[in-house]
Amino acid sequence: MALAWSGAADAQASVASQFDHFTTAFRLDGAHQFAACESCHVDGQFAGTPVECAGCHTQGSRVQATPKPAQHHLVTAQCDACHRTSAWVPVARVDHLEVLGACQSCHDNVRAMGKPANHIPTGNQCDDCHRTSAWPLAVFSHGGITSGCFGCHNGTFAITKPPNHIPATNVCEDCHNVVAFSSVARVDHLQVLGVCSGCHNNVVAPGRPVGHIQTTQECDSCHNTTSFAR
Repeated sequence: MALAWSGAADAQASVASQFDHFTTAFRLDGAHQFAACESCHVDGQFAGTPVECAGCHTQGSRVQATPKPAQHHLVTAQCDACHRTSAWVPVARVDHLEVLGACQSCHDNVRAMGKPANHIPTGNQCDDCHRTSAWPLAVFSHGGITSGCFGCHNGTFAITKPPNHIPATNVCEDCHNVVAFSSVARVDHLQVLGVCSGCHNNVVAPGRPVGHIQTTQECDSCHNTTSFAR
């Protein structure tokens, strides 16, 4: 009986080695090429064998395949969106369409790269400004920002006043808007430092016209910030 059983087993192995798995709905490649047939086809059942990764690689499956570890990121069951059949690690790429939960649940500087030390102070969600294609080139929405501009636009976290900026305080928002720094909404003279002629010199801003009376006095001796004509 032992010899007969051995012969039957050899015959089954011979048939299995000659079987072209590419003719089925599941291609054998990577580590699957070396898996024993019975590890997937439990009890010799071929019909209904799962063809999706999660059909085998999950807790409680009849197939003895490695499931997701308990500390795995929160994701859908589409394992092949990130992993390859050659090996679970290294991960080929992270398909963020299959990731569940907020960005910082992974991007916490433990599981994945998170905010750098010099990141601007914010309570926003990562994807309010960043995209999954790349962290740089963030699109920042100023909606909900309650602090002054200079809290971020101080030359450390974000761009600040250029060297040729007129002498002024750091209350940027009294002149600029959040669409673009170059689009000055208005000049709040309460935030301007120095004398009028420091800016009103016909270079930085309109100064004395050609027909102005000759005087050494400063502009605000006669004019006000509402209108030069007054």
